[in-house]
Amino acid sequence: MARLEIVSGVERRRRWSDEAKLRILAEADEPGARIGEVARRHDIFPAQIRAWRQAFSALDNLPTFVPVNVVDSDASRLSGRGRGAGAPIAQSSMIEISLRNGRALKAPADMDRRLLASLIACVEAA
Repeated sequence: MARLEIVSGVERRRRWSDEAKLRILAEADEPGARIGEVARRHDIFPAQIRAWRQAFSALDNLPTFVPVNVVDSDASRLSGRGRGAGAPIAQSSMIEISLRNGRALKAPADMDRRLLASLIACVEAA
């Protein structure tokens, strides 16, 4: 016997919470799971699962701001010891960038921003 659904009144779009979407996406990502079967169990179209997957993956690629602490690793340069009075600092300041993957990158503070951005992308991808 075929399934029959009677909708009375005005049909409205369902609203899915992010938690529910993520639960369904996790179920669809399990080994051996088929998107069509998961979609039928939750009474949605397979294209909806693909759209949610694409929307959530786009959020992962958004740039984020991280706190930065500038620390001088050579304290003697700050106190003036170890160099003549009025002598310029020969070594450029170094910065350390803590990345999302737990790695850290040390680079000169005056490094070209494009080069630094490509280095950060390489270290995060590794």
